Amino acid sequence: MNTLRAFIAVDLPPPAERAVAALCTGLEGVRWAKAGQLHITLRFLGATPEERLADLDRRLATLRAAPFDLALHGVGVFPPNTRRPRVLWLGVTPERPLRALKDAVDCALAAEGSPYRQEPKQDFSPHLTLARFTRGADPALPRFLAQHAEYRGVEWQVTSFRLYKSTLAPAGSVHEMMETYPLAPTCREG
Repeated sequence: MNTLRAFIAVDLPPPAERAVAALCTGLEGVRWAKAGQLHITLRFLGATPEERLADLDRRLATLRAAPFDLALHGVGVFPPNTRRPRVLWLGVTPERPLRALKDAVDCALAAEGSPYRQEPKQDFSPHLTLARFTRGADPALPRFLAQHAEYRGVEWQVTSFRLYKSTLAPAGSVHEMMETYPLAPTCREG
């Protein structure tokens, strides 16, 4: 049985990508995110059997959610301890529509007869991974965090989300877009 590593994400438009790429400097001991692979993960699916892709596609295609505006805002680290951080991130604003889209993805994947494991029950922290630390925190990290604490990126309208395949490689994961799912205004009765 062939499997692939899959995840569901929202992409950045080129102006936001360029602005983020300009932030990717000034720290040692990190592996910066690649400009062409910047995204906001909604759900990491992990090892996914290829024979489930048609069902996964069908489930995601049924999802209904309205487009929404989003911007990157502020920086931080996971875990929130600058001594041994693993991830440097950019936050998003507003969080509510992105959380709603993530909930809709989770519902679509959890529908009757779903073969998809539920994610561990942990809070969804909407963010864009800016870098991964390859060793302890650079002494310049507190200055970087202070300098970019109020970072506010360009606003864009999220009009779709995507299914990606991720292949592990020595220089970091390589992401390949498999499918795009457009968002459309939802009708409300009343």
